[in-house]
Amino acid sequence: MTRRAATWAAALFLALAGCQSVMDTPAPAASRVNGLIMLIEFEGIDGVRHWERELDRRGLTALVQAQDNVLRQWPADFRRLASKGYVISGLHAETPFWDVPYEEQHRLMKQVKETVEGLTGRPMRVFGSRYFAYDENTLEAADALGIEYVLARGTAGERAIVYAPREHRTKVISVSNVPFKEMGTGSLCDYSLWARGSSDEDFASVVERVIALAPSDMILVSHAYLGGTKIRWWRTYEAALARSEVAWRGFDDWLRATRQLAIANADVPVNREVKYVAPKPALPLGELEDIPGVRQAALPADAFGACQ
Repeated sequence: MTRRAATWAAALFLALAGCQSVMDTPAPAASRVNGLIMLIEFEGIDGVRHWERELDRRGLTALVQAQDNVLRQWPADFRRLASKGYVISGLHAETPFWDVPYEEQHRLMKQVKETVEGLTGRPMRVFGSRYFAYDENTLEAADALGIEYVLARGTAGERAIVYAPREHRTKVISVSNVPFKEMGTGSLCDYSLWARGSSDEDFASVVERVIALAPSDMILVSHAYLGGTKIRWWRTYEAALARSEVAWRGFDDWLRATRQLAIANADVPVNREVKYVAPKPALPLGELEDIPGVRQAALPADAFGACQ
């Protein structure tokens, strides 16, 4: 082989090796969906514990929102989750914070904050009310209480967005939102579909479609007493967690990967659409097949409308 031929052969080998390296390497994080898991719980602990085991196996954590009765009944679980890096969000499920006076919002938010911080020993950084509702009074109360984020209904379809209103220190996390035909839109959440009469197959199709759309940022929500205890609903989450198109992250890493939008509060879009209140599932929770080894949880009466 001549020197020139040897040189071309070496160059070709290096080029092919480089191509193979690129093909064998997963897509860079910047080109993948920035995904966050959020758990909601109102009654039991079995679903939360199942999620914890599964996320532990994957080296992941989640944003967790539990009602105060759950926090008080299983404080050790939430202290443990907080120690692992899970962010425990405050929740006031009884009232949507739309057009509620500032003083009342501040009082209720302060009560929730004291409960969460007293049990976890960590600052309560996130808060949400019924339907993920908020208004200017919510932001002012959160500012006064040092709460970093409030949760909001989706405003940009399947894409989750973090708004940074210039007039406030508190930021707004607008969750992923999907359409449900005549039932309006709702969160990307097992409960949202189940309560509208959809099946686990419908839920799987919705999640598949959202991932295929490749939003830059996504929040996938589970009411843990449903997605964490019922096998056919859990399988959709299990499949989503395995998708290479999504870079699943804990709360702070997810925030760092988002492109926060700093605009005037008057320009932050607000979604107040709630087209139904009473759930109309095709199958009651008690008739859904359990995950083996995970005790069945009954649907709490006050869960209705929590994640619509």
